[in-house]
Amino acid sequence: MNTPQEHLISDASGAYSRKVWLMAAPEKLPATRLGVFLDGEYYVNHMNAPGMIGSLQQGEMILPMACVFVSHVDGAARHRDLTCNPEYAAFIARDVVGWARRRLPELAKGGHLIAGPSLGGLASAFTAVQYPQVFARCLSQSGSFWWKEEWLAKHLHQMPHAQSKFWLSVGDRETAFGVSHPPTGLRQEVTQIAACERFAKALATQNHRVLYRVFEGGHELSPWKDELPNALQWLLS
Repeated sequence: MNTPQEHLISDASGAYSRKVWLMAAPEKLPATRLGVFLDGEYYVNHMNAPGMIGSLQQGEMILPMACVFVSHVDGAARHRDLTCNPEYAAFIARDVVGWARRRLPELAKGGHLIAGPSLGGLASAFTAVQYPQVFARCLSQSGSFWWKEEWLAKHLHQMPHAQSKFWLSVGDRETAFGVSHPPTGLRQEVTQIAACERFAKALATQNHRVLYRVFEGGHELSPWKDELPNALQWLLS
């Protein structure tokens, strides 16, 4: 298995500088597709996504895919970057993907995958609908679609129209609401499960291919890790 290599990416303006981990596809399996994983620390350090993806590729269970895992830096940066921030979405779609394509010239211009959990799931969906020419596949695990009174679902009809694939999942115990999330006091007035269900329906009305799944559990790493192989197989098929 290829070991993820740590790099630092900056955009042209210098507004964003983020640590990433780049994992190329196995040498005998050149990849034209890229997977961009937001909240990269979760996938690299807690979910063993690099090892899992490498095993799936070696076993020919998914098509070859290079991967970039993007650091969230810290809690305050997460709340700023991952809440439908157009500047951050542009950084991901243009700078991160462009950087990866310069290092791996076999990568295509589009058709890529973007993934994330929680606020990263919200940001991955926002980036996918903003840049359908770059991302045709989105994995959102317990996406925080409750943000700003379900802003993304309400504004989805204003986004570029394209038929993309979305895997949306949420736990059957994600029922908290009326809470504030540190460190910035981000307010959640709607349950995760209700907001995810409504966003899945909104996507379907825009003719996206949607797999909506409710798993047993809460807002936690274990079920996200467990579903990752099936999610990637469906999205990359």
